[in-house]
Amino acid sequence: MINIIFFERIFNTNTISIEKLFNTIYDELRNKGLFIEVIKNPYPLKYFWKSIFFFKKREGGDITHITGDIHWISIFLNPKKTILTIHDLVGLESLSGLKRIFYYLFWIYLPLKRLKYITVISEKIKEDILRLLPSVSKKINVIPNCVTIPINVVNRNYRVNKILFVGTRSNKNIEISLKALEKFNFEITIVGKLSLEQSKIINDLELKVTNKENISEEELIYLYDTHDVLCFTSVYEGFGLPILEAQARGCAVITSNLSPMKDVLGYGGVLINPYDQKDIEFALEKYQTDISFYNKCILEGYKNVSNYTVDNIAEQYINLYEKILKNGFN
Repeated sequence: MINIIFFERIFNTNTISIEKLFNTIYDELRNKGLFIEVIKNPYPLKYFWKSIFFFKKREGGDITHITGDIHWISIFLNPKKTILTIHDLVGLESLSGLKRIFYYLFWIYLPLKRLKYITVISEKIKEDILRLLPSVSKKINVIPNCVTIPINVVNRNYRVNKILFVGTRSNKNIEISLKALEKFNFEITIVGKLSLEQSKIINDLELKVTNKENISEEELIYLYDTHDVLCFTSVYEGFGLPILEAQARGCAVITSNLSPMKDVLGYGGVLINPYDQKDIEFALEKYQTDISFYNKCILEGYKNVSNYTVDNIAEQYINLYEKILKNGFN
């Protein structure tokens, strides 16, 4: 039996996407006969040295797998039996000055130079890393995210009336999509805390918006089930899991023609230029007026999401674990 110890970041109710993903994977790995132990970081970032020593004392099992975010704890772990999963490089995009240098050293340069095995969730993240560190190419394995909610094939009564947004951070780029919605009479639901700018756009355009924060998994599934289109016009993602979630529940998708979103989408939706309001308007109008096209996108979405089942993704991780054990930590 393969024994894997997973190291996770400190729990934060506002950022649970990594935990949600790996909790799904843990269950499947256990079903496949692996022994899984999960250890969470008890310390906030300002005590990062304490975190390093905390995890060093708990290193063990056949393989240690860092599930993301706390890359820097890898610095003192066994580099030949430790895997680090990288979800994005968003810190490099948003930080500047000394904070950016610190992030580069402890989240990217030192972990990637030291460890032998890295997984990333998309080809886009691999490309981003190799632009910074071309020498680590052979260390990187691309293992995509799995869909974390049940796939449910539904027969929808065709009437595009309700639009869903999941996420409100600046990279989600919802401001331009909200402006595109002015010419329509849609009901809109936005999941996530609204910024002052977003609230102002909603009020100025008199959009019919319901805002929800800190919702449960069950509530999120209900929103996918009861909305007609997911509008996910992000300009930066590590993967873009809401695309798969929407497809799994028969909700049509509009997303950006940028990687990794366009790669994740498959044929189950509409690609748009996220900087072009007219392009977003055209996609919304296409769904609203063309029932055949709308239904085709939903069917293609179901086909696409079948490539991202937890069974499929768990097998890819198991193959990597077996490869590491076969190499004998050489």
